Amino acid sequence: MRSSRGKGVRSVLHSAITTALARYCRDNDTPHTGFVVLDSPVVTYRDPISDPAGHDVDMTSSVVDRFYRSMLCFPGQAVIIENGDPPADVVAGCRAYRFAGSGTGRPGFFPLTAPAPSHDLGPF
Repeated sequence: MRSSRGKGVRSVLHSAITTALARYCRDNDTPHTGFVVLDSPVVTYRDPISDPAGHDVDMTSSVVDRFYRSMLCFPGQAVIIENGDPPADVVAGCRAYRFAGSGTGRPGFFPLTAPAPSHDLGPF
């Protein structure tokens, strides 16, 4: 299985284990940061059909939809960096940002230039 379905299955399993661990820690009052960061969890998964090994294909919409819908009820904060768009009803229930790269819009996760530091210490 690993040779023909490696990257996609590993990314889905990694996401499932990461979020399950965060949920477990929250439910049992054990230390956890309270957030997870998932990088491209559903880009390269493929269904177990007779695709030639080594060729990535898009995930089925049912797996992608279920992934995003399950993340809507994640009890902490989840940062999901993905190349595809989540389903429209999921976008309506979360805060989603589209990064524009060097074009117009939000260029990335951090601003291009840092704001000038303020030396005002306020009233003391």
